Amino acid sequence: MTGSGKGGRVLRYMNAEMLESARAARGRIQEAAREQVQGHLAAMRANDRPRAMAYFDGMADPFGKRAEELGRFRASGGRVVGTLCYFAPAEIFAAFGAVPVRFCSGLYEAVHPANDLLGDAGLCPLVKSTLGLKMSGASPVLELCDLVVVPTPCDAKLKLGEILQDTVEVHLMNLPAVKGTEEGRASWMNEIKGLVRRLEGLYGVRLMPRMLRKAIATYQRAQAAWRRFSALRRKGGIWGRDALLVAQVSFHDDIARWTENVNRLCDELEGRPPVAPEAARIMLGGSPVIWPNWKVPLLIEESGGIIIADELCSGSRTMYDPVVVGEWTMEGMLVAVAERYLVPCTCPSFSPNLDREENMLRRMREFGAEGAVFHVLRGCHLNSLDATKANVVLRRERLPMLKVESEYDEGDLEQVRTRIEAFIEMIRARREQSG
Repeated sequence: MTGSGKGGRVLRYMNAEMLESARAARGRIQEAAREQVQGHLAAMRANDRPRAMAYFDGMADPFGKRAEELGRFRASGGRVVGTLCYFAPAEIFAAFGAVPVRFCSGLYEAVHPANDLLGDAGLCPLVKSTLGLKMSGASPVLELCDLVVVPTPCDAKLKLGEILQDTVEVHLMNLPAVKGTEEGRASWMNEIKGLVRRLEGLYGVRLMPRMLRKAIATYQRAQAAWRRFSALRRKGGIWGRDALLVAQVSFHDDIARWTENVNRLCDELEGRPPVAPEAARIMLGGSPVIWPNWKVPLLIEESGGIIIADELCSGSRTMYDPVVVGEWTMEGMLVAVAERYLVPCTCPSFSPNLDREENMLRRMREFGAEGAVFHVLRGCHLNSLDATKANVVLRRERLPMLKVESEYDEGDLEQVRTRIEAFIEMIRARREQSG
């Protein structure tokens, strides 16, 4: 069924009545979002935290200061670009003077409008929540985006990009399934150049080397701050759920200000003792954990564990790898940007994906993790398959792993809690036996 959307846009997946129904849910979604965000922040503040976390708490409110800043920025002629994946290159957007914001949603209530449209109970809840948030218009930040850039690491993201074209301009980036070949890298480089051409056409501005060089330098400073933070995190002076929040504030914050506040947090962590020295040291991996879907991180750290490291595209991987430029020509910089987002990435969309298990194992040894929790969103088949492989690799090294499958609600909360508590008790027993 088709109809005419706002501004005459042709609706291919939904009719005007369906879209109007979703818009009617806006208030309910916003109210539930506030409760979800404030409830999780209250739980996090109940524990020993660095004072510098107050900044990141303030930026975590989807209706707060940052939303107001971006609203003023957009009203003054600024550009806001939505992104749907780690692979969308922030340096390119910043070079055009645009602010990139991660479009992915961790809101539980936003799933329902998309369920009404899609009728697929088994589809990834992150995708459904993201679609529902856009259909309802409940996010003031996402409504500011004049373009959404959608890399395609999985079928669900690919179709999400297609459906979003009912309500916003979309640019798809085709991700190569095999990254370790010349053909795969050349294909990705073409996607990067295609994005540049799209932005040049959209904004009427030609990308110049000085613009890209400045943006790369800005993000290199952010990446250096994050690597400093990652090294300090190893000491256990900060809860893992707080570390993940720091990473995800970078999804929409002013990146220079974020860098300044990460360094301020690092200064405080320099002399800070471990927050939970007796806690089981856990590596968290698997599907993206998107704020405020903090169910699994909270359960791990309420059950006697601490997330000492992670292997998530929504966590450490977000800012860890810098753009390394060999030649400061336009071609050289574009090659460096393309390689930064492709080569070190361990997304389950790649095959073969041996890097992921090796990276998990290396980071577990480096951070002294005693076990891994592999989080899988229901319907995320690629991560579910990677969990099977990771379990084999880790157990071969006598490192225990728990696979946890979850939805975007709290219906399975106690079931997941029971499994995590048992897993942490097992780690403690192993610790006592080894002595």
